Amino acid sequence: MVEEKVIFKGISAYSGVVYGKVYKWRPPRKKKEERTDLSPQEVKQELDLFKQSLEKTEAELTSLIYNHSHDPGQRELVEILESQVVFFNDPLFRARVVERITQGKESANLALETAVSSLYEEFQAIPDEFFRERADHILDIGKRLAANLEAEKPPDANANLPDHIILIAKEITPSEMITIDKSKIKGIATDYGGKTGHMAIIARNFGIPTIVGLKNITSHVDDEDYVLLDASKGILNRFPSLSEIKLHGLQSQFNASVQIEEKKELKTKDGIRFSIKVNVDSAEEVQTAFNKGAAGIGLVRTEILFINYTDHKPTEEEQFSAYKQILVSMDNRPVTFRVWDIGADKMENGYEEANPFLGSRGIRYLLRHPHFFKEQIRALLRASEYGTMHVMLPMITTLTEVLEAKLLWQECIRELKEEGIDITKQIPLGIMVETPACALNLPFIGKYVDFYSVGTNDLLQYLLAVERNNHVVNDLYNPWHVVFLLLLKNIVDVAKSQRKPISICGEIASDPMFTAVLMGLGFRDLSCAVPLMQKVRAKIAETSTWKSKLLAEQVLELSGEERYQEIEELVNKTSG
Repeated sequence: MVEEKVIFKGISAYSGVVYGKVYKWRPPRKKKEERTDLSPQEVKQELDLFKQSLEKTEAELTSLIYNHSHDPGQRELVEILESQVVFFNDPLFRARVVERITQGKESANLALETAVSSLYEEFQAIPDEFFRERADHILDIGKRLAANLEAEKPPDANANLPDHIILIAKEITPSEMITIDKSKIKGIATDYGGKTGHMAIIARNFGIPTIVGLKNITSHVDDEDYVLLDASKGILNRFPSLSEIKLHGLQSQFNASVQIEEKKELKTKDGIRFSIKVNVDSAEEVQTAFNKGAAGIGLVRTEILFINYTDHKPTEEEQFSAYKQILVSMDNRPVTFRVWDIGADKMENGYEEANPFLGSRGIRYLLRHPHFFKEQIRALLRASEYGTMHVMLPMITTLTEVLEAKLLWQECIRELKEEGIDITKQIPLGIMVETPACALNLPFIGKYVDFYSVGTNDLLQYLLAVERNNHVVNDLYNPWHVVFLLLLKNIVDVAKSQRKPISICGEIASDPMFTAVLMGLGFRDLSCAVPLMQKVRAKIAETSTWKSKLLAEQVLELSGEERYQEIEELVNKTSG
C-alpha cells in the first residue's frame, strides 16, 4: 500500500460528509467448475441450464420492475431495470453464449463469462461516455445469469456486513445495490463509475453520500481503516486530522437537529394538523422511516418483503417474523400492511395472462387461493400483538370480495383460538381504493370496512384506460385530468360523510407539486416514499389550508379546459 497518499479525489454522486470504518465490498460467489471438453450429451445439458437461467432471470427482472413501479421514489431504479431488459433480450448476446457452448464445447458458466467480458470491453471502448457508463448493465445481467446457473444460492451478501460502514468497492452493480442492506452504510466510494451511473442513481435514491471514479481507492485502504468521506467535494481523506473529525462532529449535530425538527407535530401554516406516513418495501426502510419521524407506515407492500423468495413461497412463520420485526421497529406507531397484491403470473409456474393488470391479481388471486391467503392472515394476526397494526385489501371492485375476505379473516381468528392463540386486539381492516368500481361503490362498501387508502397509480391508469408503463400512450397518463381530480374529491367527500379515516398513497402523494392540491381536495393523511417525506412535510408546513382550497378550485377549472401547462405554472408559484 502507498502510505504517503491520504487525499483521494473523485466525482460527487450524492452530497454529504461522513466519518466511519472501511469495509471493502466482496460480493459472495459460488462458482461451478468451468470446462472446455463437453460431450454432445453435456452440451445439451449446458444449453438447458442456460435456457433455465434465462427464464429465471427474466422472471426476476419482471418481478422487480412490477413491484418497484408502484413506488415513485424508485422511478429511476425501474428505468435502470427496464434498460437492463433491453440488454438481456439482445439476441446477439444470447447467440454468443450458445455458440461457445455448441461450437467451443464450453460449460455454460464459462461461455457466459467470456461473452459478458467480450461485450463489456466493446462497450468500454466506445468514446461516448453515456454508453461506457451503461456497460455496467452487461456485468449486472451477466452476474444475474451466472447466479441462476448455480444449483445452490450464493451466500447472503448481508450476512457479515457490519453496521455504520464506509463501503469501498471497485464497482457495485445495480443488482448488488438492491441487495445490500443500505441501513448499514454511511457512505460509498468506488474506483469506477460516473455521476449518472446506475449505482450512483440508486445511492442517491437512498440518500447515501457517495463518491465514484476514485480510480484506485481499493488499493489504498484496508478493512478497519477510518476515513472521512466528504462527498460534497468528492474527496476521501484516509488519515483525517482531529480538527477535520471535529468538523464532522458538527455536521452530525446538525443532522441530529434536523431529525428533531422532523419529529415535531406537523401542522399547516394556519395550524391544521396533518399526518405524514411512508410507504416501505424493506426492514431497512422501516428503520429510516422511524429515524426520520414518520407518523407511521401507510403502506407495507408485503409481496415485496419476500421478493427474493424465488425458490418457495414464504411460510407462515417467515411472514410472522417479518411482520413482527416491522411492528417492533416502529414502536407502536401505526403500520398498515397491504395483503399480497400479486397475480397468478407471479406465483404459478407456467401460468400466463394476456393482460395481468386486468386479470387475477390482488384480492381476486387471494380469494381464488384461500389457503395461501389464510397463511398470510394467520401470520398478520399473530404479529398484531407486537404493535399497532392496520390491514388493507388491494384491487377491490365489489362488496362480495370484501365480505369473502372478512369471512376468511374470522375463520383464521377461530382457528388460532382453537390452537391456543387468542387475538386480543381489534385490527382495523380497510381497503385500497384503486379501481373506479371501488371508488363509486364506497357508499355500499363503507359500512363493512374501517378505513380507506387511495392508491393513485392504479386508480389513474384504470380510470383513463392507460397503462402507466406503456411509453406509446404515456402522455395520456395525466394526474391533472379533471375526471381524476373530481373522483379524488368525491372519494374524500364520501369518506367524510361516513366518518371513515382516509389516506392517499401513490406517486402524486410523494410529489411536492401535488401536495397543496391534495390538501385543497380534503386529504389530511398522506403516505409517501421515504426519500421524499421531508420535502412533502416542508410543503405542508408552508401552506395554509384556505389557500390550498382556493388552489384546488383553480386547478379543477383549468383542468376542465385541459390547460395543463398553466396548472403547473400556477402550482409551482403557489406557496404559503
